[in-house]
Amino acid sequence: MKSITDKPIDKLEDDLLKVERYSKALSNFIKSSDTPITIGLQGEWGTGKTSLMGLMREILDREDIATSWVNTWEYSMFVGSHETTPKVLQGMLEKLEENCAKNGNWDIGEKGTQAIKTVGKFLGNVANQMVKKQTGVNVKEAYESDNGYGLQSEVALIKKEIYSVIKQLMDSPGNPYKKVVFFVDDLDRINPADAVEVLEALKNIFDIPHCIYILAIDYDVVVKGLESKFGKKTNQNEREFRSFFDKIIQVPFSMPTGTYNINNFLENKLSEMGIALDDNDLANFGKVVDKTVGSNPRSLKRYLNSFSLINNVRALEDNKSDSSDFMLFALLGIQISYPRIFRLIAREPNFISWDKPFAGKLNLEWQEIEDKLAVFEENELLDENWEKIVWAMCQEDPYLKSRAFQVLSLLNLLREVAAESLQVEVESALQFASITNVDDDPDTKQATQTNVRAALEGGLIQWCEGKKYDSVKKSYVEKYIELLKNAIDNFEEKYAKTQISFKNELKISGGSNILYINAVGTNDIKCGIAGQLDKKQDFEELCAILPESFNPMLKSRAANNDSQIYHMSFSVPFQRIEKNDVVEVINIIDRYKTLFH
Repeated sequence: MKSITDKPIDKLEDDLLKVERYSKALSNFIKSSDTPITIGLQGEWGTGKTSLMGLMREILDREDIATSWVNTWEYSMFVGSHETTPKVLQGMLEKLEENCAKNGNWDIGEKGTQAIKTVGKFLGNVANQMVKKQTGVNVKEAYESDNGYGLQSEVALIKKEIYSVIKQLMDSPGNPYKKVVFFVDDLDRINPADAVEVLEALKNIFDIPHCIYILAIDYDVVVKGLESKFGKKTNQNEREFRSFFDKIIQVPFSMPTGTYNINNFLENKLSEMGIALDDNDLANFGKVVDKTVGSNPRSLKRYLNSFSLINNVRALEDNKSDSSDFMLFALLGIQISYPRIFRLIAREPNFISWDKPFAGKLNLEWQEIEDKLAVFEENELLDENWEKIVWAMCQEDPYLKSRAFQVLSLLNLLREVAAESLQVEVESALQFASITNVDDDPDTKQATQTNVRAALEGGLIQWCEGKKYDSVKKSYVEKYIELLKNAIDNFEEKYAKTQISFKNELKISGGSNILYINAVGTNDIKCGIAGQLDKKQDFEELCAILPESFNPMLKSRAANNDSQIYHMSFSVPFQRIEKNDVVEVINIIDRYKTLFH
């Protein structure tokens, strides 16, 4: 099970998110646009700005266009305030020369060579001033120290030298270039004030013909960098912040994260981990991503790496987990995106059982919840007590408040997919989800550690002790399990705090539970059969196999899209276990495997 690197892509063949059309559209725009012009790729951290620029560069390098790529973050390392800007500007020309020379097309003549030396000395002097004085960029002093032109326009002079380099590159018969594209990456990773300084320098010094600038930027970083000029952003001064942004960037382009083909990316990466999904499973995994980390590629990669790590741990466990891949994946998403909700699930895994007393333990006033929910029209996501508790907890956190219905929809999806095995699968998945949990909440740590111990130490003795069953009830359960395993090949039990589940071990992927022991009564063992979507007729057939003494009951509950999840419960009398006669249960399991596995 391999990991996923966070290295940006730079080849169209690696474009799993299907952003090729945007890279081509932007490249075509660049080829036909007038110069100078600045394009801003706007998006928050991890939204794929670098990858999009990499795809654009691959396209433009095949055209009569010279390219230069600078990573501003690299130039900002180990330097003081204001030193970043001259280093970035110098790097832009150095990278231009490096890339053109690599292609055998760096012919700028003596005039161009002298100009680039002048610019290099000038920017070097600016950087030296910053080290010496720790002040802002003093263009005048830097230029005077090199050539003494103190009375002339400093910016215009250095701008002229840079233009001379670009013009020589364009005019030389040995070069095919008609334009130069400067890619300026990672402006949102450097100090916001430095980012603003770089933007101002680009506007004032590099704003020259034949040049196009592609900036990877986050508007929020610019806002932070401008606070020293305009103060904190308010409704009253927002126009000033926006005006600065608009003066620098003529063409804004917001990263199209909403159109990313997340399912294609998921299918590819999960397949590399050895997890094959059918269309329905893939759709459910995609829904989890949509309702947790969303379409941020970097967040999704971190998510999948955590999942891959945990699956490596699961693969080495002698006592295989009863959690499905889907349940573990979903709980990880909740852990990453909604740690407050994860804490509650770790505390009480059977979240659909959360009730008024549980709300009281959380210091929630039930009447207050009801009063607040009264403003909503009838909503299927708020009609059960546990859903009301989730909604109320979300109201206490600004981020969760804005995502309350996504959280509720996600938890309902877990219930729909897991059906009767929900509690077992959640408890089992928690033991592994705790591996990547960085929550410092002591209650969460204790709860997840308890789940780990229960899953690893497990066994019938511990299960019966937890249920407070005496030795007589334990003996009936033990014998019942023995009868089933002797009659059914590859049938293994797993223990959780509230249930014992049985699965077909030949089913490689998770989600193959068949039978559950839920409780032991006075004269019988309470059992259930795992549910299936819209299989009423099949479950009626299963119920008909059992005699009335087993009290078979067909049950159902609503799922999404007007579907129903059907399952069944029954009780095995102690008398039948004493006679070693559970043939009807064995027949049900065999028939279930034929129908669904």
